[in-house]
Amino acid sequence: MLTALIMAGMLLFLAVLLLTGAKYRPDGDHFFNRENSGAMRGFWCLIVVLVHIPAAYQNRVQDMLGGFAYIGVTFFFMTSAYGLRLAAVKRPESLGRFWRNRLPKLLVPCFLTNAIGMALRALCGGGIELRMLVRINGWVCWLLVCYLVFWLCYRFLTEAWRDWAVCGLVAVFSLTVYLMKPETTTWCPEVLGFAWGILLSCRLDRFRGWLSGGWAQKSAALCLLAACLGIAYLRWKGIPFWGDYVLKIVLGMAILGFLLALNTKISIGNPVSRTLGAISFEVYLLHGAVFFALESVFPELNSGVFILASLLLTILLSLAARKLSDRILTPFYKKQQMLQR
Repeated sequence: MLTALIMAGMLLFLAVLLLTGAKYRPDGDHFFNRENSGAMRGFWCLIVVLVHIPAAYQNRVQDMLGGFAYIGVTFFFMTSAYGLRLAAVKRPESLGRFWRNRLPKLLVPCFLTNAIGMALRALCGGGIELRMLVRINGWVCWLLVCYLVFWLCYRFLTEAWRDWAVCGLVAVFSLTVYLMKPETTTWCPEVLGFAWGILLSCRLDRFRGWLSGGWAQKSAALCLLAACLGIAYLRWKGIPFWGDYVLKIVLGMAILGFLLALNTKISIGNPVSRTLGAISFEVYLLHGAVFFALESVFPELNSGVFILASLLLTILLSLAARKLSDRILTPFYKKQQMLQR
């Protein structure tokens, strides 16, 4: 009963998180800007945490929500690519500082969260090794590969070919890793979100133009398509390749298309969703360590309490990690700006 109440409250919170502060803005100037994309990242980071809840603490509602968490990872790749391309098009000279600008933003939070995770493990009696401090999370590794593809294409290919080359190479990369079937095939289809971000950035005006006429009807059609594909995915996701890869990719595209269609005329964002969006990277990196700590100290927690405690503790630690990251990175980027002048 307690778990049911907590999960019902969590569903309500997720709905409120998206709807609070939502405004109808037919001008579309807000579309996928930093505030709106950040609010979506805040929503999806919570869903991603739910998919990784340890088996002993899972429940039906959590499993249902977690089943679509891969779309959140796809969305993170998409926003990264979208921002990278916009920056490269507006300031081509920034490609010369690409790695100097990007690596610290990825690696500093990664190493800080490693340190926090090690501290949690030590406090809870878990074994630790120094190499854990410099371990690079698998998600970060995949993103770095996508960054490398982007940088190579934008540095050495002509404008006519670079976007298509990025999308093609990312698609080949995703399919190759899937077919190789390594031990860690997680997120293989989600990497394609990087290609969706590139395509959205370079076809932004066309996408918004297509939706300008009959926006409500087209949004409803995309919603219906996503719902049908979602049902199909829940039924056939166990089928190799066609279910767990092709159908998964198509469903992700449909859901993201529906959300983007809504965002063309509905602006979202509030202080809570923006805060969660700002720490979404840290939330992802820290939630596994939090699970270990709670399992070790409170092994008898019921499902709902465990999930709620995990989310709250992860958010608190992520806020602390973000503040530490900002203290380290702010002087670095201020120095960079002074040198560029």
